[in-house]
Formats: sequence, structure tokens, C-alpha cells
Amino acid sequence: MKTLLSSKTLLELITKHSPDMLWIKDLEGRYLYANSAICNGLLMAKPDEVIGKTDVFFALREKEKYKEVKDWHTFGELCTNTDLETIKAMKPLRFLEHGNIKGKLTYFEVDKAPFFDEHKNLIGVIGTARDTTEAVLLKKRNKHLMYFDQLTTLPNRQKIILDIENKKPNSSIVFNIDNFKELNNFFGTQNADKILKDIALRFIKYNYTTYRIDGDEFAILFFDDRNLDELQNEAKKIIKLLDSEPFYIEDKTILITFSVGIAKSSEKLLTKVDIAVNNAKTSNNRISLYEESENIEEKYKENIELATKIKEAILEKRVICHYQPLLDIETSEIYSYDSLVRILNKDGTIISPYKFLEFSKKIKLYSSITKIVISEACKTFQNRDEKFSINLSVDDIKDKNTVEYILKTIQDTNTASRVTFEILESEGIENYEEVISFINQIKYLGARIAIDDFGTGYSNFEHLLRLDVDYIKIDGSLIRNIVSDDKHKLIVETIVSFAKKIGIKTVAEFVSDDNILDIIKEIGISCAQGYHIGQPRQL
Repeated sequence: MKTLLSSKTLLELITKHSPDMLWIKDLEGRYLYANSAICNGLLMAKPDEVIGKTDVFFALREKEKYKEVKDWHTFGELCTNTDLETIKAMKPLRFLEHGNIKGKLTYFEVDKAPFFDEHKNLIGVIGTARDTTEAVLLKKRNKHLMYFDQLTTLPNRQKIILDIENKKPNSSIVFNIDNFKELNNFFGTQNADKILKDIALRFIKYNYTTYRIDGDEFAILFFDDRNLDELQNEAKKIIKLLDSEPFYIEDKTILITFSVGIAKSSEKLLTKVDIAVNNAKTSNNRISLYEESENIEEKYKENIELATKIKEAILEKRVICHYQPLLDIETSEIYSYDSLVRILNKDGTIISPYKFLEFSKKIKLYSSITKIVISEACKTFQNRDEKFSINLSVDDIKDKNTVEYILKTIQDTNTASRVTFEILESEGIENYEEVISFINQIKYLGARIAIDDFGTGYSNFEHLLRLDVDYIKIDGSLIRNIVSDDKHKLIVETIVSFAKKIGIKTVAEFVSDDNILDIIKEIGISCAQGYHIGQPRQL
């Protein structure tokens, strides 16, 4: 007993100020030692009151003292007696416990091990416990942040991915808010957030377990076996419920509409429903169904591959220009070159602009390509005598950064007097004041303007005068059939006659043989472009 007392004294010195609880019990469950942390924090007793007592004493006393607190207990399980055989076989072990201490949820990490005297006789169990409440609650909060949207409180994309993997739903419906970016820009983030919370509350109100999987997208999973018609009816029902009450920003009613994607699949469900909702956004259908037979996923993969090719080509400087010669019919000399963009594949093959140029607009890389062409063409002709032309879209002209880049580049390379900018007539250029402003700026520097593809659809002769153009490039569909189609020839003659009267030169595109060349000479077209004159190539 003397040895035990000296051990007790040593333990008191070591553990007096330790924040961890430490105790020793004999084989009957009586305390042989308990440090200040367990006495004050768990047993609510003085150290000299603890020795020789079991947990029953403290549990009864404290339950009476805190009887108004439901489910209060003293964590007796941290310090429980264990039968002798179990103790003898016991190895050191660690486990987690939690419960209420004075009405507060508390978490502990507990270690227990057999306790032997100096003669290696088993005399009881030694245990330690440390309060891990803060760490556990932080972990729970982090888990909530990981799997739940903080604005709407709905489970997020990470959670739906986890639930799809673990719960194996059969189908999904995704609701995408139409024009949410514009709503956010116009009314501000605070009001846009209010709309998102309002939508989330409506899903909750109508008892749909809904996920917010993107800034403006909400998804619902279905686990029963429904066919696509049933899912479509369900989507219509939900839209009707969402529309049953108006949405407000301040005191104004706001119209909120949705594009809806539906997919039924046991594999890649989220990918397929994402594809469906994207189709709904880009088509006239408010609700789009993912159909396996349409190979939508394959098209989706192709789009991703093309987007990657374009991005890599820009980064690796494989967006290049080929130049096609233009013939001055009166002098029979090449007087200019049309700058035509290409992508050079890693294997040396060429990707035509018809395959990537329009697509580059959808992935927000069109302006980058335009700037590369402008830089490449101006540098190529900086030290040459020929004239050259560059194609621009109305999107380019409406982009202030692109316009500034054009003005700076043609001045830095001293090519303003030799460049012609071609604008597509088919883009409705008469509707844009920006076009007139751009033309005035570049003509002031000495550059020229051509209207490209003139003759496609409805051609407005009036805006040729308003825009002060220098060239009309007659669309290739008219020139290609000019030999065999008298109506096409008549249209071309009308365009040329009008152009001559107002002093504008004309260019025939797609001149592919001598017959076409002879006819356009006869009509009086000024210039010719096409494979018969020369194919596009690098200079």
C-alpha cells in the first residue's frame, strides 16, 4: 500500500495540471486515483472524496442535483468496471465516447489499459480521456460545408455524386434557371441570392429532396422505376408548382423560367442529365429528354475534345493563317491576300475554320483567335508590299478590347493603309452603331472596309451607303452557279451595276474555273478569288 501511495503522489505531481482526465480503478471498480481534471470536470467532486467510491455514487448524486436536465449522466461508461477475465486479457485500447455533461453534448477520446503493481500483479484498470468536442464539431461542420450549400441549405453537387454512388437512383430531373446571369447582373447578387433561396424553399415546401448542383441548377433524384413520359409529367407538375406563386424582387414581380433536363439511366446519370439540360437551354424545347439512341453523350465528348484542341492550339501557338490571293481582273495581277485562320494539329494536319470557328464562340475563345489572326497577318505583311484582308464578325467589333487591339496593331506594324477588314453582311450589320463607329476609326487611319458574303438572304443596298464600304465580296453561292443559272447571273449583274454607280469595287468569291472567270470579266467584276486564282497557303 505504501508503494501505491508513493505512486499516487507521483501521479498527482505529473497530472495535477493536465487537461486530460486520468484515473485508476481497482478490480471492484473503486477509484484508487483520480486527477483534478476528472474530479472537477466529470465527477464534480474533490480528489479526497473520490478515492474508494464507484461511479454509482457520483451518478446518483449528480442526477439528483441536475434532475431538471434530461438524459444527464456522468460518463460512467468512461470508467466502468470490467470483469476480471476481460481485464486480464485486455490490451491497451482507444475508443470514442459522447454524451451530455451538465446538459452539454461532449465528445471524448478514451484510452484504457490493465494496471499492475510493482510485482506485476493485476490490480485494476488505468484510463485517460481527453475532451475532443471542438475537433469533432469542427469535423462535422466541415462535412456539412462539404456536402451542403450554405446559401440555400440544400445538399450540393458533391452530395448528389455521393448519393448516386451509394443509393443507386434510377433517374433524375435538373431545373436550370433561364438567363440567371443577366438577372444577377441587372438586379445584383443580393437579389439574385434571394431568388435562389425562394426557389429552394419551394422545393422544400413541396417535399422534394432537392440538390443545388450549380449556381443556377437544382436536381431531384428518383428511386422508383418511372418511364420517361412519367418523368416528363413530373417535371411539368414541378414547374407548375414553382410557378404557382410569383417571384418578387423588392415589390416587383419577376418572371422566372426554367430549362429542364431529364435522364433515366443506371450509369453516368448526372452526366446524362447535364447533357439533357444543356440541350434544353440551346433548343426551343423547355424540357429535354436524354435519349440513348441519339448518341448525345458521344457528341458531348466530341465537343469536349474540340474545346481541348482549340485551347491547346492557342496556348501552343498552333493557330495560324493561310493566305489566299485576290486577282485584279483589269491588271491580271495579284494585288491582295485574304487571311484565313486554320488550326495546325500536332500531327501536321490542318483543321478547317468551318469545324472550330463558330464553336469557339460558345467556349468564349473567339476573340482570342481573332487577335491571333490580326497579329499574325499584320506581322506577315509588315515588310511586304501587297495588301491584305482580315475577316471580322460583329462580335469582334462590339468587343472594345478587340477593337483597341486592332487599332494598336495596325498602327504598330504600319499596315493600316494596306489592310481591308471584311465584315459579314449576313450578320445584320445595319443594326449596330458600333459598326459605324469602328469603320470611322479604322478609315481615319487609312484602312478599308469590305462587306463579305453579299447576296446571301436579304441584302440591304442602303446600308452599303451608310457604312461607306470600299469593296463588296459577292457570295460564293451566286458565283458558283453563275454559268448555269441565269437568275444568279442577273442578281450578280444587279449588284455590280449598283456598286459601280456608287464607286464600290466588287470581288467574286469561289472562282473555280475559266468559265466563271470569263463571265465575271464580262459582267464587270473588279476582282476574283478562288481556287482557280490560287489556294490558301502560308507565306
